[in-house]
Amino acid sequence: MPPGAPVLAIEASQRVQSVAIGHAGWVEQESVASDRRDREDLLPAIDRLCQRRGVRPRELAAVVVDGGPGGFTGLRMAHAAAQAMSVATGMPVVQVCAAVVASEMARREAVLEGGQATWVALACKGEEAWVARVDPGSDPDLAMDARSCTVVDWDPAGVRRLIADEHLPAAWVSACDRQGIRRLPLELDATALLAVGLRMLARGRLTPAQALVPLYPREAEAVRLWRARHGGGADGTRTA
Repeated sequence: MPPGAPVLAIEASQRVQSVAIGHAGWVEQESVASDRRDREDLLPAIDRLCQRRGVRPRELAAVVVDGGPGGFTGLRMAHAAAQAMSVATGMPVVQVCAAVVASEMARREAVLEGGQATWVALACKGEEAWVARVDPGSDPDLAMDARSCTVVDWDPAGVRRLIADEHLPAAWVSACDRQGIRRLPLELDATALLAVGLRMLARGRLTPAQALVPLYPREAEAVRLWRARHGGGADGTRTA
């Protein structure tokens, strides 16, 4: 990797999406328009950002992508873009768990202090949530104890902070209130993703392009509907 070469980060796991380019000492972010289903703006946003910084895609040192959990379509598009760039140019890929990005964002916004551990709840559906613990005192770039569960099966293990969006099930909200667990808003952006990715890149924590797969805690709704309508198999292929 050339010294000082910029790194691209793609954050498309949630409804608010963005891309960023940067390295030590500088970063620039570009929003991705995601309000229209008939328009794809991820690749154009990357192109706009590269042109504004005068960076050609082949000059990028690496690409960082949020691995999820998150929206089915956004994750697939981001991973396809990162995989294509890696295959075409040979640049390494860094995949970051969305829980780690959320924790990094909270620390950057001074909602969390530097050494505080926190839980992050994502992909809520029904009474279940996918939860993971991020502990800077252990490893700030890893999500630990990650699983989908109901609040009855969740043990906060003394951590009194939970990052979650407005879809957190009511039972989880009530449990947090009873146990004195502070709920923090879920926010993610490409700048926070880039900060984590640069640390992981420096440690050699890479994901081979051929192994780049989004994290889905459960079968995606789009896949379930396809199977229901077309008689598809578990992998989405059509059965006789």
